[in-house]
This record gives sequence, C-alpha cells and structure tokens, in this order.
Amino acid sequence: MTSHVLPLNNLNEKQSFLKLNVKKINFLLISIITFLSFTIFFKSNEYEYIYESTQELTPKCPKSVKIPTKEHDTIQYIMNDPEFRIKSANVFSKGVQVDTVVYDTMTMEDYKKFSKFHEYLETNFPLVYKTAKIHKINTYGLLFEFPGTNPDLKPILLNAHQDTVPIGDPNDWTKDPFGGNYDGENIWGRGSSDCKNLLIGLMEAMEMIINNNKFIFERTVMFGFGFDEEKSGFDGAKHIGEYLEEYLGPNSIYLLMDEGIPMCLDVMGDYYGMIMTGEKGYTDLTVNIQTPGGHSSNPKDHTSIGMMSFFLTMYEKEQYSPKIPDINPLLRTFECAAEQGHLSESIRSIALNSRGDDNNKAKLISFIDSETDMKYNIQTSQAIDIVNGGDKANSLPRNVNATINHRIAYGDTPETIFAKATKYGKITAKKYGIGLTVRGEEIYPETEIGNMNIDYFGVLLYPAKVTPDFGEVWDLVTGHIRGFYEDEIYPEQFIDDDRSKNFIITPSLMTANTDTRHYWNLTDNIFKSTPGTSNSLLNGVHGPDEHTSMFDHLQVVAFFYNFLTSAT
Repeated sequence: MTSHVLPLNNLNEKQSFLKLNVKKINFLLISIITFLSFTIFFKSNEYEYIYESTQELTPKCPKSVKIPTKEHDTIQYIMNDPEFRIKSANVFSKGVQVDTVVYDTMTMEDYKKFSKFHEYLETNFPLVYKTAKIHKINTYGLLFEFPGTNPDLKPILLNAHQDTVPIGDPNDWTKDPFGGNYDGENIWGRGSSDCKNLLIGLMEAMEMIINNNKFIFERTVMFGFGFDEEKSGFDGAKHIGEYLEEYLGPNSIYLLMDEGIPMCLDVMGDYYGMIMTGEKGYTDLTVNIQTPGGHSSNPKDHTSIGMMSFFLTMYEKEQYSPKIPDINPLLRTFECAAEQGHLSESIRSIALNSRGDDNNKAKLISFIDSETDMKYNIQTSQAIDIVNGGDKANSLPRNVNATINHRIAYGDTPETIFAKATKYGKITAKKYGIGLTVRGEEIYPETEIGNMNIDYFGVLLYPAKVTPDFGEVWDLVTGHIRGFYEDEIYPEQFIDDDRSKNFIITPSLMTANTDTRHYWNLTDNIFKSTPGTSNSLLNGVHGPDEHTSMFDHLQVVAFFYNFLTSAT
C-alpha cells in the first residue's frame, strides 16, 4: 500500500480551504434557516408583514404620485355637456325603474325578475353586448370579458351588483321608489345609490370607449355583476368567483375594484380619498326560544317572548369594546391625516405614535369614539334587526326568534360573538329554568319549561385580509384618483401648494360588507371606492328616498372612461 504524504504548503492550503468552506456552509445553513423562518413568519403573520414593510417608509404615509388624465377633453364633455347629462340621466333612470329587490330567503324562481334588468342592459348598451364575451353564471350572474392584446397580463376586474334591498313602507317615500325620478339634480329610487349608480356608470363608460374607437386594451378588462350582494352574495358573486378561479386560476386577477365610499370627501378639514383596503367580518346571530305554549288565560309567569326580551336587553346593553390593532387600515388613515392634513397638534402627535403604543392607541380610540363618526370602524357593531314571535292574542307564544347582525372589527372574531352570546344565554337559561344549546353543543339539557338555541345564519366571516397600501398596483389606482380629482373635478382647489385643503389619499375601512369576500382567492389587490363627492350615507341608502346626484354619477362614467383607456 503506497502512502501519499501531502506537502506542507498544500496541507495548509487544504486546511484553509476546509475552514473557509465550513464557514461558507455554516453561513449558508444560517441563511437558509433564517429565510425559512422569515417565510414561515410572513406566511403566518401576513398582516404584520404588510404593515411592518410600510411602517419603515419615510414618511409613514407617502403621497401618491399623480397620473395625469389621458382623456381630458372627453372627461370635460362627460361632466359638463348638457345633452350628455340628460342622456345619461335617462339611461340611469330606466335602470332604477327595474325592480331587482332581494330578500334574505330567495329561490331561483324569485330571481326571474332579473331577466328584465338584463333586457334593460342589452337594450341600452348594445356595443358592450356586441363587443364583450359574456359569461352568464348561475343564470343571473353577469361577467363581461373584454380581451386585451397581451394574454400574459393579469386582467382587471371591476365589480358592482344588480340587486337592491327592499323599499320598506312605500308611504315613507316622497318619491316613487321605482320611478327613477330625475329632478334636474338627483336620480331618485331604490338602488340609485347602492349600487346601480356604479353598475350603470361602468356600462356607460365602456359603451363610450367602444363608440369612440378607444377599445384597444393591452390588459383584459372584466365586469363582474352579482345579483344577491344584499343577502351576502352566495347565489351570485360566490359563483362568479368560483367560475373565475376555474377559468383563470387562483391569484389570476391584477386588481379588483368594487363599491365603496366616495373617492373624494370633504372631512376633517381636507379632501380625503379613503380607499377601502380592508373589510370587517360578519355574523348574523340567531336566537330561538321554544316553550310549550297554551291558553293566554292561564299563562306562565314568563312567556318565551318575555325570556327573549330579557336576553336581548342584556345582550344589547353590553357594547363590544373598541380597539385599533396595527392591522386596521383606519390607523393608516390617521397617520396620513397627521402627516398631510389639518389635524390638531395634539391628535397629530398621538396618531403618528400610536402604532405599537397602547397608551397612544387608547387616546386615539377615545378621539375616534367621541369626535368622529368612525366609531364602528374600530368597534364590532351589533344590531337586533329581526324579532318574530306569537301568532294570536289569546295563545301563548311557543316559538320566538331573533336575529342580531354583527360587523366584526379587526381584533375580534366570530368566536368573540359566540362567547358573549353564550354568557347571556347561560344567565337566561338559569333564570327561567330552560335548556341551552349553542352551535349544536348542549350546554344545559332541554326542560319541560323550554329550550334556548343560539346559532348563526348564513356565514361566519372573519375580517378580511388587508390590501397592501404600497407598490405598483396601489400607485396605479391612487395615481389615477389624484389626477382625476386634482386636474379634472376640482382643479381650482389644488392649483398651488398654498391650498387651504389638501387631497389626502389613504387606506381606510368601510363598516359594511361587499361581494369582494368571494374573490379573495383571485387577488390580494382589492380596492373599494366609488367615484363621487357626496356622502352616500346621507343619500337614503337602504332607507326611504334613496337618491344620487347626477354630478356624482357622471364622475363614475368619467373616471372609469379615463381609467380604462389609461391603465389598461
């Protein structure tokens, strides 16, 4: 066996080489472990990752860069031409005249009336119907596809919903709820604000784009119109979302825009474009109490209605506590207001130093609760909306039901709701000697006196994942909004740096829910905002005398005409 002796200089080189590579291997292993750790952290703490990224930016609320409007002449024509205004009002009015009311319980037979709305759309927007690839989903869901020239680009999806809430008592209206009355300033009727204004405006914009030979999109554009958003979208948008996921694949949409609060509101001393990048959760709590009943001449000390009243009184008295975790987009709203707006110095300092600081957050919560109308942006709401029980004056009620609607704030979950309901359910059951079941779990066995059952109707929805408030897509959307309002709608307000009011575009949160929950698998970039300058909550939305100004409606047409010809 031959022995090979390594020369000394080669041995030293070999040892150095080994030491060096051991260091490299150790460094590589540490890097891999670190990367995996961060990957796991980011995957399991997606919200924290988003906000840690933006928190490090200087300033905390970077001002969006204006994207100049591409279609100035057409925008001004849409906004100011008297003949176009009358034509648009006429088309808008006809859409409001079509009854598309939905109720909490609907069959496919009940939706047949939506065929009339489809006829209205096809009659008034012939170029859209001629140009688009139209997908009808679950019979009454509409997906309009306008193919782009570059199939490698993810599509833009613009949403609205066809349906409306019921009109309530028609005697409460001063205008015909299905009249579509135009008084020279406003269109009146159910759905005029929520949200036929947006749906019809999108169709008008696309009809004009095609008519003006501007229909050359590089990126595919889609319109998605569900038909039961007001009952949570399980017949309409849910099917559209599932269809798109199968048709295009998950994470296949570049950005989604849907209804939200107006894009330009005069509040807190400035103009704000509060873009809804988050959404509260949702739970309809159902409570049922059953008792044997009997003749009213020989009642028990407490009827099922009395028991239900006791429970509901306790439940309503305890409000959910307000909170504003870092994930809540409203915190970014106040950071932007502090840096760019006219907040008082005391609130400005608190807002800029609230992230991660419980003491300052408590002060900010107190300010929001007492000085603004944004209480329910940071607090879970509860509304006892439906109570049914009893069927005859001389017959004891056997079966009483109540429904309590909740919009769940960031920091709470559906489990928070059931914990509170269980607490007061136990108190009620013990007081009256009845059984208690919560979500199918027996807490106390049913007795001869009766039983109480607490559950939910529809869906348990957690607060939504938050859209990133930085990057290419955010810049595209907010840049077009800034250009539209600063250069086209209110140019005199933003003519120089000495302006008395700023236009502050910021992430924010809406207290209501939309169809966007059914599209979460398709994109991380979901923006809820409707072109306009009037507070829709003051326009009779979901109440009598709902209306929308033509000034706001024309902004929908003009904004999306420019956005679609510029951003695609």
